[in-house]
Amino acid sequence: MITTLKAQKRDTAVKAKKLRRDGFTTGVLYGREMEESMPLQFDTKDAMRFIGKNTKGAQVVLDLGDKKVSAIVKDIDYNSMQRQIMSLDFQALVKGEKISTSVPVKFENAEIVQGIVEQELSEIHYKAEPDQLLDTIVIDFKEISPEVRDMHVKDLHLEEKGIHLITPEDDTIFHIADYAKAEETDDAEEEAAAE
Repeated sequence: MITTLKAQKRDTAVKAKKLRRDGFTTGVLYGREMEESMPLQFDTKDAMRFIGKNTKGAQVVLDLGDKKVSAIVKDIDYNSMQRQIMSLDFQALVKGEKISTSVPVKFENAEIVQGIVEQELSEIHYKAEPDQLLDTIVIDFKEISPEVRDMHVKDLHLEEKGIHLITPEDDTIFHIADYAKAEETDDAEEEAAAE
């Protein structure tokens, strides 16, 4: 389900700092078929709700009142100290134009694995056309054979879905370490430290 986010064209004569004080978040929309980038502003409550559920690479429909624009999130500039979004940047999607983006990798049911799951990739960078963009890659350990100890990007077979990988296909997504080996390593380290 693609989220819709209400946006307004921003008056650039008004400083971003003043807009933030007035309850707005600033941003920009750009794209190949646009003559120039469009400065935007969003209600801060809407923007915070949006980033609570969406990350970089997420698809969105920007509701600009008179028109709706399909876009993806290119950047979220969030100041965690002030708990404030400094900027939200979007790229307009154009049918037939490949776009560079990233997709988050999430694990489910990792607790059932016999061993220690070490996640090595939290996102995968790729290029694809707008109708082939990925939402989230979910790796469910209930669906993976217990014999599998490593998974690489190529094991996802994303090229078959029209995805052009930017992340190297030999990169490891996860590795499962044995409990016993981890303990033996600790013992060896302790013995070495004792000497």
